[in-house]
Amino acid sequence: MDGELGVRASSPADFERLLRANAHSMLRFADFVLHDRSAAEDAVQEAFMIAFQRRETLRDEAAFTAWLRTIVLRECLRWRRRRFLQVLGLSDRVIAPATTDPALHLDLGRAMRRLSPTLRAVVYLHFFEDRTLNRVAAELSIPESTAKTRLYEALRRLQRALPGYGPSNAGEQT
Repeated sequence: MDGELGVRASSPADFERLLRANAHSMLRFADFVLHDRSAAEDAVQEAFMIAFQRRETLRDEAAFTAWLRTIVLRECLRWRRRRFLQVLGLSDRVIAPATTDPALHLDLGRAMRRLSPTLRAVVYLHFFEDRTLNRVAAELSIPESTAKTRLYEALRRLQRALPGYGPSNAGEQT
């Protein structure tokens, strides 16, 4: 999709089409970070307005998705800061539908919600969007070493939050 239309685009309509083509992926990403579909929709809408206003600042057309995802992530972080004092995410939504253990769905959902948005973003892109750490780093506009550190920290926290699950206990869970 990147570079398809000449991102800075021949026209605002072309740029808008590119935003629409990425809308589903960005909404899923924002929903994963915020754990609130309505907030995610608002954050993505705001991020798209920002992207449209700043479209001339995009230097590398091949990096459109990473550029847009960075704007979405920043808007999600802004959204969380604004709503910090309100009660967030009371539902126990399933985070890992590929898992067959319903208890793990709930436990993993709770553990993921305890991670910071920056840690969740790395976990989401690496495991749920199947991105390499190099690509995760590029999409979040961070050094690869930072992506590795965040992933390591997120996995360490998840392992502590989910005792009894994981590779070391694979033979014990039946």
